Amino acid sequence: MSQNKWTGQDIQHILLAVFITLFFTVRKGPIDEVIIIMAKHLWAYAIYSIATVLIIVGLTKKMFKYEVTFRQMVRWAAYFAAFCAVSQFFHEAFQALVQSGK
Repeated sequence: MSQNKWTGQDIQHILLAVFITLFFTVRKGPIDEVIIIMAKHLWAYAIYSIATVLIIVGLTKKMFKYEVTFRQMVRWAAYFAAFCAVSQFFHEAFQALVQSGK
């Protein structure tokens, strides 16, 4: 089987990562403000995850002598975006908890 062929498992992993990213990006408040905030967060997660994956692959590919496919990089970027969304959500929750004095 070719390493560039997309499998059902690849698509499931990416869809799950996208769902997690969207779930942890949702905020409460007026709908017009929420949409703008969500769009900014999603844009930041996308740019940050893609750039980080490209940097890591660029720095380690020659050193560890491995071949990376576009499919693998897309999966890694989706996972990283989900990680960033969850981290940001918990950061904001903790910050709100500290500011409330509890």
